[in-house]
Amino acid sequence: MYVIDDETRRFGRLLHYAGVLATVICATAVYSLLHASTMEVIADTSLQIEEMTLSIQNAPLIREQHHKVSETLREVLNRIADVRRRVPPDADAGAFLKEVTELASAEQLAIKDFQPEKPTNKGGYAEMHVTLKGAGSFASICTFLDRLSRSPRLSKVKELTLSAGDTATEYPMTATLVIYFGLRGPDAKSAQENRRG
Repeated sequence: MYVIDDETRRFGRLLHYAGVLATVICATAVYSLLHASTMEVIADTSLQIEEMTLSIQNAPLIREQHHKVSETLREVLNRIADVRRRVPPDADAGAFLKEVTELASAEQLAIKDFQPEKPTNKGGYAEMHVTLKGAGSFASICTFLDRLSRSPRLSKVKELTLSAGDTATEYPMTATLVIYFGLRGPDAKSAQENRRG
């Protein structure tokens, strides 16, 4: 029979203890890595659950606000589209004169002078001032201006001067009108095409 001396026995025990220690260290490291990542996943999942719960609780309010904002956006986009339809690609003072003359004639307002000035470029559009001189009753001037504001061509009255005439029924007037044209920008081309179509 083979006899193991004490030193070999001690060496065997040391190897055994070292193996157990290595196993414990490896098991602890694996547990720590798995546990830490699992706890991180659990924390992330808990946070997502809380966010989803809040979203579910706030869903009616969010839907209501979304509906209001969508409706407001739709109204703004419709108004922008309406303005774009009313702005032609070029000044075309002759067509504007024809439109103004027809409106004035319908309201018994006599146009005596129509003087377009040079067009000026602004940020995203161009404009042209037009001086208009005429005479008519106070009612005809007011209805003319009202119909002009509702005409298909976008314009505004920048300045209006009424004078007391010789008769109480006729008032000489001088108006400076501004007509807009030549929209520029990302959607201007499609707006001009929609206006023609």
